[in-house]
Amino acid sequence: MKSELSDWETFFDEGKRYHKTAQRSVRRPEVFTPDIVQNIAAMGIEKYFMAIFMHRGILPRNHTMTDLIEEAGKFLPIRDDLDATLRYMDSLQRICSINDIEIRSPEPSDVPRFIEAVTMVAELAGKELDRDVSRF
Repeated sequence: MKSELSDWETFFDEGKRYHKTAQRSVRRPEVFTPDIVQNIAAMGIEKYFMAIFMHRGILPRNHTMTDLIEEAGKFLPIRDDLDATLRYMDSLQRICSINDIEIRSPEPSDVPRFIEAVTMVAELAGKELDRDVSRF
């Protein structure tokens, strides 16, 4: 029996808002650079995963993309392409250790990949939480 943590619905709703922003960002590439889209996508991904975790009554040990995908992979089927994209996103911003900071900018060609990753995590959340994620 799972014990839900409060506010998982808030995280899900916030994930949808970041998701929508990421999807619409392609209309204004002069404002939404690949760096900005990456960060918006990462926020949406984190919010969706947190909704999943909180709904199950658990919390991940950390919030890097790699940590989220590894923790979720313990109880959800994770597609290989989603795993690869989230690990790639982490590789661009290694900022968790002050001794080993590395930040690289994504390429414009990465933007669709980031948006697709948010969509894949949204679909996982939708199935897990029995919520519709088809309208954005």
